[in-house]
Amino acid sequence: MRPLDESEARNSSVMVVGLSLLLVYLTLLFPAHPRNFTLATLTQFPLELPVIVLLLLLVKGKALHWLSRLLVLTLGLLLLLRLADLGSYLAFNRRFNPLLELHLLADGWNLASTSVGPLEAALVVLLMLVILCLLAALLYRGLLTIAQTRGGKRRTLLLLASGCLLIGMVLLFRSAPDQGQDSVNANVLPEFQQRVTNLLSSIRDQQAFIAELQSDAVLDTGEPTFASLQGRDVILVFVESYGRGYLDAERFADSARRRLSATEETLDKAGLKSRSGWMASPIRGGRSWLAHATLQSGLEIDNQARFDRLISTDRVSISGLFQRAGWHSVGVMPAIQMAWPEGKWYGYESLTVNADMGFAGERFGYVTMPDQYTLSHFEQALRHDNDNDNDNDNDNDKPVMATLALLSTHAPWTPLPEKLDWDLIGDGSIFDGSHRFGEPISWKYRNKVQDMYIRSLDYTLDILGEYAARYADDALIIVIGDHQPPPIINGWGESADVPVHFITRDESLLKRLPDANWIDGMRPDDSVASQRMSSLRHSLSTLFE
Repeated sequence: MRPLDESEARNSSVMVVGLSLLLVYLTLLFPAHPRNFTLATLTQFPLELPVIVLLLLLVKGKALHWLSRLLVLTLGLLLLLRLADLGSYLAFNRRFNPLLELHLLADGWNLASTSVGPLEAALVVLLMLVILCLLAALLYRGLLTIAQTRGGKRRTLLLLASGCLLIGMVLLFRSAPDQGQDSVNANVLPEFQQRVTNLLSSIRDQQAFIAELQSDAVLDTGEPTFASLQGRDVILVFVESYGRGYLDAERFADSARRRLSATEETLDKAGLKSRSGWMASPIRGGRSWLAHATLQSGLEIDNQARFDRLISTDRVSISGLFQRAGWHSVGVMPAIQMAWPEGKWYGYESLTVNADMGFAGERFGYVTMPDQYTLSHFEQALRHDNDNDNDNDNDNDKPVMATLALLSTHAPWTPLPEKLDWDLIGDGSIFDGSHRFGEPISWKYRNKVQDMYIRSLDYTLDILGEYAARYADDALIIVIGDHQPPPIINGWGESADVPVHFITRDESLLKRLPDANWIDGMRPDDSVASQRMSSLRHSLSTLFE
């Protein structure tokens, strides 16, 4: 292999410096939001680039190596935070907050490992780590290459960096704030400042939440007895990812209307009536437990720090209020597969998790069991056999207050179960790998993912209608979504509303729900005002006395 001649070596050196500058440029412009992956973003000029070049050219000796390491650390941290933002926006439609949400790494691993397999998920994580390490090494080498430029190329680079900085500053200061995306930006320092501000805001939020916990609008005015509900079961059902977007989005609206109308017809034939409304969830896209805690506590639990604080207090949940008023409180949580000390706060006298449910079939990817099995098991094994750990003979005479969290509408919405005759469900062994459909789908095929989302809700709402028609008796059944689905389903809409349905045979109970917030039937619309999800605790405690 012949050595490079002087001309070739000079061209090679120019190319290496150019590639180094390009790497820094792309790192500075990497978007933190999916909607910013546009040509307009990548054609902006970051003023930090000439500043970095000038620093590298002017600093000498050991200080240069420390400066290069500091820059790699800063740019690497910036890239990691923006990648975390990107994932958070895709899943939850909000910026990542490292103080509150590091636990989501474990949750993400759980979802990925059960969806595609632990080995495949581990290989993806390993590949990402290798890529990040290679980028850091390339960036460090690129910075040193820029700093070690010599001769005429060094003088040219100094002049270009100085000129770009001066012209860029003039353009930046002359640009009007209402012109939208500028051709020149200097966002790195303001971005870090904003992140620090967000962290401080999270600390202040905790202080405000501590103050909120000092009062209870329900118990401060007396112990609720739920007099109009005495003697009847109350069944609260959370439907995963059941948000307003399912009913309002053009792609889903017709299918949603048909399903809800069919469910309403099923209820009517069984002598059941319903009223529906909207409730604003504290979250979007995921973290269902925060919605559950919000509804149960009557407080806005919109981040993990609030949740952790809540479960360390003696605030009484809805389940606890019913238990104190004479109900046997039951929790049915098929998604819980590990130790769940947080569950103690909810006040369930009887808690049934995945390992307790006796499901003898094959799981459905991330979803541990189909919703039809969950409802059937609750009805056959729990609702009419509600002895608690104390073996109190009087417990069988108590009505049940049950909270169920259904799973079949959870991402990634494949595979999905087929609806079966209820008498065939049994121990779930019939779900032996058959009675299912849907292969794994890459989320780059958005239409296919949306189709499976629609079919999952069609299945669950159909099952719920049949369950109520078959087993409701004189119970009050409350069905509520936990949060809007991830943005892949319906974009980045601002609404956090979820549908809520009250179903019962006793129409006098439904008349207690105010017309401003509730409409007859299973299809809420714009004629009724949305309520906060946290308000349901107070509504149940006052409207049903």
